[in-house]
Amino acid sequence: PELEDSGWQELPGCQAVAGTGCDFSSAISEYYDPHYVRVRARAGPRLSPWSQVLEMVPEQVAQIGPPGLELQSTNGVIKVMVSPPEANQRKKMWINDLSFKYNLVFWENSSHPQLQSKNIFPVDTIDDLAPDSTYCFKVQANLPREGKQGLFSPTSCVKTTQKVNDLLCAANLSVLALNMKFHLLWNAQKNQDVNYNVQYLLGFWKKLNDDYSDKWLSVPSCENITSTWCNFSSIITTTGFYYLRVQAREGHNKSCFSREVKVDPLKTNGIGPPGVRLDLSDTLLHILISPPGGAENEVMRDHYDLSYRILYWKNSSDEEEEVKQKEVKQTIATVPDVSPSTLYCVKVQAFSEPYNKSSAYSQQECIHTPAGTRLPLIIFGYFMGALLVVLLVVTPLVFVLYQAYNKIKYVFFPSCQPPLNIEGFGAQPFSSPYLSAAAEESVENCCVIESMVTEEGNQIIFTDYKHSSQSSRDSGNYSNDDNTSGSKGSKETLEKEMV
Repeated sequence: PELEDSGWQELPGCQAVAGTGCDFSSAISEYYDPHYVRVRARAGPRLSPWSQVLEMVPEQVAQIGPPGLELQSTNGVIKVMVSPPEANQRKKMWINDLSFKYNLVFWENSSHPQLQSKNIFPVDTIDDLAPDSTYCFKVQANLPREGKQGLFSPTSCVKTTQKVNDLLCAANLSVLALNMKFHLLWNAQKNQDVNYNVQYLLGFWKKLNDDYSDKWLSVPSCENITSTWCNFSSIITTTGFYYLRVQAREGHNKSCFSREVKVDPLKTNGIGPPGVRLDLSDTLLHILISPPGGAENEVMRDHYDLSYRILYWKNSSDEEEEVKQKEVKQTIATVPDVSPSTLYCVKVQAFSEPYNKSSAYSQQECIHTPAGTRLPLIIFGYFMGALLVVLLVVTPLVFVLYQAYNKIKYVFFPSCQPPLNIEGFGAQPFSSPYLSAAAEESVENCCVIESMVTEEGNQIIFTDYKHSSQSSRDSGNYSNDDNTSGSKGSKETLEKEMV
């Protein structure tokens, strides 16, 4: 929808202008917010309608201006000093000057110039230029992450000088790096006694616009040495890059600095061959791999994301076997179904896909497989062992279950029946010796007759003892048969006496 008139503001310095342009930079408040602009014309007292509204975001439409450029010619080398595009502005659109990447274009000022391009730091040097020649330079500032390319600076030209070849300086600097062990090598141009001091500079200093000449540091154990090599592994980390140079000194007064060499540790370093060890078990060939530099080298193991390419083959003179290959990420690999009584050989290569680096192959390792009688014995041994374990576990379990079954059967389902005189006593059957009677047992009333004979006469006295009915759990201890037989015997004796 069209904005209301109350929300519009006139731009200072852009009222009643005669041209067709207007600088409204002072009206920009936020570079990342949308702004709306409209224009109308005035001719005397007459006013035209407003134009269509232009919507724009300053950060999106703004171009990167040209940076500043200064040149110095010294000893055949051109020193280039670049200042950011908004170095002299109070208000900046790109606050972080370190985000700029500078592209330098230069050529020899001749009838057939050949353009050369180079990415440089704010303070950098250009070598390998022809002496006593005029070269022209221009530079642009870019923002690669945002896809923006700036405008080129005005062209500046300078004449190179004659380079003096100082035989004292160290020459042909090179870096030899393997498994994160770094060595700097150089050539001595003089055979006289010369002492060398190796210095390094942290790479981020060159990204700044300041002078870094006093930021060079000496490499420990590489100060005042006479050899033409230096082990600088102690200063290396994986978080940045470095520059190294060699200062040659003769006596106390004369010295010379070599050219600088750049070291980006993870890119400069080389990957050495891994270690290999072979082992056998049954029909499997085990390949044990040691990472390059040893298992304690965490940088090689963690930063390169190493993989391993394994070559293995049968080393037999009777027949030629093709070389087989497999790739693994782990440091342990297996080759199945190896043949008995056969010589197998293996060699391994380490490689890193992220860095596109690979090592040389390891030394060839071989192992001879045993005869093919071992496997059945091992299988038989495993079977007997498993059978013994089953017997030791199952037998006690079966015994415990059997005992529990017998106890339950004895209590709830007894196999023997009680005698008839006990079973019928009190008309209450017994089902188990461990279960109590459901009701009290009844006892019949009985009568005991005692006989007494006195000396004075054959007088018989009958005494009648009546027993009341009584409930007792011990009544089963007396047998009815015994009581009956006892009563009969007393009665016969009594009749005989009476007779």
